[in-house]
Amino acid sequence: MKCTLLILIFALTAGADEFDTATTLRVSPEGTYFTDTSLPGWTRTDSFNKHDGELIWEFSVASGFTQKVCPLGDEGGYVFTGGWYGGGKMFLGTGGSGSVLWETEPELGDSLYWKNLATGTSSAYQADIFYLVRSFDIWNDNGTPGNTGDDYLVSEDNVEVCLFEGASPTPLWVWDGSRTFIASAPDEPGKYDCTGDGEYFAVGGYINGHLGLAVFVPDSASPCLLFDDAAFAYSPRQLRLTDDGSKVIFSVGADLLRVDVASGTLENTYNLGASTDCFDISGDGSLVAYGFTSVRLAQWDSSQYTLLWSYPVSGYYAGAASVASDNSYVYYGLYKNTYLTNRILLFDPASSNPLLVYDTPAGSGGYQDVVSWMDCSDDGRYLAVSSWGCERGGGDELIVIDKDSAVNPVYSLNSPGSMWHVDISPDGTCLSAAGKHVHANQMGSGADVYMIDLTVQGLETDPVASNLQLIIHPNPCSGSSTIGFSLPAPGIANLSIFDLSGRRLQQLDNSQRNQGFHTMSVPQDLPNGLYPVSLTFNGEMITEMLLITR
Repeated sequence: MKCTLLILIFALTAGADEFDTATTLRVSPEGTYFTDTSLPGWTRTDSFNKHDGELIWEFSVASGFTQKVCPLGDEGGYVFTGGWYGGGKMFLGTGGSGSVLWETEPELGDSLYWKNLATGTSSAYQADIFYLVRSFDIWNDNGTPGNTGDDYLVSEDNVEVCLFEGASPTPLWVWDGSRTFIASAPDEPGKYDCTGDGEYFAVGGYINGHLGLAVFVPDSASPCLLFDDAAFAYSPRQLRLTDDGSKVIFSVGADLLRVDVASGTLENTYNLGASTDCFDISGDGSLVAYGFTSVRLAQWDSSQYTLLWSYPVSGYYAGAASVASDNSYVYYGLYKNTYLTNRILLFDPASSNPLLVYDTPAGSGGYQDVVSWMDCSDDGRYLAVSSWGCERGGGDELIVIDKDSAVNPVYSLNSPGSMWHVDISPDGTCLSAAGKHVHANQMGSGADVYMIDLTVQGLETDPVASNLQLIIHPNPCSGSSTIGFSLPAPGIANLSIFDLSGRRLQQLDNSQRNQGFHTMSVPQDLPNGLYPVSLTFNGEMITEMLLITR
């Protein structure tokens, strides 16, 4: 925003009663702008430095089934999707066109057919190994396929786990766990996991009516581990394998369980409080991210998990998490209590002060927008986020954030329905995404699957005018707060705090800085009040308002 400090102060003084720090600033794929046009002097800035990826292909159907999981496999060469009523579908990935390579459903005898088919898929990124888990009911048409009135139920809750190679629809083996194991909601992501090399696959469910866990290796059609615990009446809600496949770490009810695969023993139980689907682990299992009304990080201390830190998210709820495989960064996805906007937080595991805050544009209507899934590259630089979207307006259902480019998504895609799952490659060069063709709060089905190359760059605008960013969080501030700012190029950054009369109270920075994102703490000695915080760089100035309410 181009303005002088004098004009800015006049505008704030004239319209102070109408200023709302929670709704005035918007950061969106369309740019950074102020939405309260009743304040004189505020102008909208649309341009920003954005490099787009390329949509390689799209698979879309309007009805009949949904696709909710879409893991990349074999170095991005395949995308293996699953969901509700659609069986498993295999696509070529980076070299494909969006046509189904092959698909698989339960093979049943004459006069038999399935109902309530739910399919989950998991892929080894570093190998040509693909696992599938499905649950279904079997019915008999009684010899009259055109007449359903005399059909009868044969069996419920049938379960199969299958192993495939990408090019062939014929499974290498099939395990029938129907009388032993009941898989829990396999059409949903997070109920199963596969290591990058494909050497271990774990799926959560029930055994004898209580918590169950099955673990497989590719050279056997029988589980290498069937674990159950009668102390827990529920199946795993979120489940992860460590990179080496030695541990299965999952949430069940209000607890986290860590199971050693080789011995089949429960190593630790840790209370997660009110945490729900917000859950992820680092590659070695030493960090666990979770939360609900606050975001939290637990750390393994050689014998148990202990709380490392907690960060309150007032007005939001934690819905998803993603931890870099190398333990370097932790992301959390939040949804606002109005269900009309989402927030992404980035942390260094060593500190509870966020390194980055990104707020999606607010939408409207009765459909709730929540973060459904997040996945980051192994080094934590790139984060892919899928969400349900709003009824009207709001942010795109798929975005990719580069932590080194402040808070502007480097890629975004507006899907007709709700995105349920996203999978980014370990090096952050490509991703797949899948979801329902209509909004999650609407009746209906259909599926959308996308394959995206993130290495393609589009046109860029002037970097100085477009990529200068200033973010304060939390704001309003009742305790500690952090000022984050992004520079589009190396140079001298002048960061200052003023009072409403225009008097400079403190100069926080006037030093040479590198290109990228930087953070500073808000001074603790400021009394309650409203303070303009100004960032000047290469002749451009942007200002954000800090509200302190201690």
